[in-house]
Amino acid sequence: MQIAKSAESADWIESRLHPFGIDVGWVIPEGFAAYARVFHPTYRRTSAGEVLPVRWGDIAAANNRTIAAEMQRLDISNEPACFSASGDELWNEQPQSGNLPRDIAVRLAAILPSYTRTPESCWFAVWEGFADLDQRIRDGRGAMLSVPGRELFLLHGAVEEVLTNLSDMGPRYRSPNLWWPDDRAWCVGTEIDFNWSYIGGSSACIEQILSDSELEAIPTKSDQGNFMQECS
Repeated sequence: MQIAKSAESADWIESRLHPFGIDVGWVIPEGFAAYARVFHPTYRRTSAGEVLPVRWGDIAAANNRTIAAEMQRLDISNEPACFSASGDELWNEQPQSGNLPRDIAVRLAAILPSYTRTPESCWFAVWEGFADLDQRIRDGRGAMLSVPGRELFLLHGAVEEVLTNLSDMGPRYRSPNLWWPDDRAWCVGTEIDFNWSYIGGSSACIEQILSDSELEAIPTKSDQGNFMQECS
């Protein structure tokens, strides 16, 4: 992944984003045929210190609910139920906010190249405010992308380079907050305050995201203003 010296390839992003905080379209550009909201898993740390992802579907099943019903009951913290119907603790570490979990990034890196003519040319933008951001990016004097309420460093590489860790503080994977191919066939957005990500693309692309057994996602729209209504 290389530091971008020009933001010209990102100009379209700014023009297609909505004002800060009003709806899905302030996180991810409008104009795609379809959109999906991909949920980040919670985690359970075992007595042996192993950290295991806990799927929303498993949490729903433990409470005798469908995954749609589990998503509908989201409270202000935007977290799934912590306990099962019998009182057992299901997870003890929250979903990642502002960061696409690496397992999800791996799956998207396997799916999305099939839906672009330019998989070898992809753009990545990461928020400048992350304390663990790779110093090479900070010192690179590269191009910046301005989005509502955020300034992001711009990088360039092949789609699979989304798996590059943008952190220089330990092994925890730091993802980009926005990434898209040069032909603008799709875009992935992870807002720094959300524990889910958005994807916009063709109808076929989003249908595969929604039907993929390794992902947990629901359809949405760029003008969806009430996140709770996405789950209804």
